[in-house]
Amino acid sequence: MFAALGVFTQSTLAPLGQSARGMAYKLKSHSGAKKRFFPTSNGNYKRWQVGLRHLNQSFSAERVNRLSRMVLVDNTQKKMLRRALPYSC
Repeated sequence: MFAALGVFTQSTLAPLGQSARGMAYKLKSHSGAKKRFFPTSNGNYKRWQVGLRHLNQSFSAERVNRLSRMVLVDNTQKKMLRRALPYSC
């Protein structure tokens, strides 16, 4: 009865996905990068330094303290991280 009146059509009964509503697809963030890199307010990323987990008993205390600090990533890593973490900065 309603189909004869033209009230309901097949397109209105179908569930609306992102493409039907004119929305863009969501990008997925790299889950490993989310755990290892932290965005700063000015567009850089911070990361922990490597070499502190094990086999460091021969390191000096100065070196261990230096390795325990976070550092900023360089420009080549920043370019890669912008694609891996699209919604971070």
